[in-house]
Amino acid sequence: NWELLAPWQGSKIMVPTKFVVGDEDVVYTTPGAKEYIHGDCFKSDVPLLEEIVIIEGAGHFITQERPNE
Repeated sequence: NWELLAPWQGSKIMVPTKFVVGDEDVVYTTPGAKEYIHGDCFKSDVPLLEEIVIIEGAGHFITQERPNE
């Protein structure tokens, strides 16, 4: 919940990261999400971002929907 996470507001994710999302995931299709993910803000929040992978035809549960990809 936001109250428990408040002390970490503005923190950066400082580990090597591969971001994988389905192109039909409601999080990815939320207005503004694609612009954030593919823009400079996401890279700023996750400085060690190595790759963004978009799985076509998948929703939120990628490992169940596309286990072989």
